[in-house]
Amino acid sequence: MTGDQHSTWQEGLDAGIIGGLTVAIWFLALDLLGGRAFMTPSVLGQIVLFGESQPQLTPPVFGAILLYTVLHFVVFCLLGIVVAKLVHLAVESSFWLYGIVAIFVVFEFSFYSLMYLLFEATREIFPFWSVLTANTLAAIAMGLYFWRRHPALRLSLERVPLGAAPPR
Repeated sequence: MTGDQHSTWQEGLDAGIIGGLTVAIWFLALDLLGGRAFMTPSVLGQIVLFGESQPQLTPPVFGAILLYTVLHFVVFCLLGIVVAKLVHLAVESSFWLYGIVAIFVVFEFSFYSLMYLLFEATREIFPFWSVLTANTLAAIAMGLYFWRRHPALRLSLERVPLGAAPPR
């Protein structure tokens, strides 16, 4: 199978939904364990979308949850589309595998840095390990989706492992 036989848009949307759900479920589980269901999207919605410097932790703010959830999935779907395009390119040339790795590193660093630097209120609420774990789980889930959809990607990695010089 080549990248031409796959829809970048559809695969990107699917991968984005998978990644978005993975992060949402992770934080829902943490919220439930902490006894505050939906605190994460409520707080992030209040801070990121409503501009609150001191978000209300309980009860959850429904409008903030709804709007942040929409933003969350839009961002993940856009990321999924970019990754899908890179996967299709990587099937043809192992050079593009580095792009996939770079996207993960940049996304991970950028998201946490943005949360940490711009929104002081999130520093205490969302520890680094929770964000790192959520994004890593999402990357694994999205990666598994592409891994299963693209046997040619697996073959490409077998021929030229990441970091190896391509054959001449």
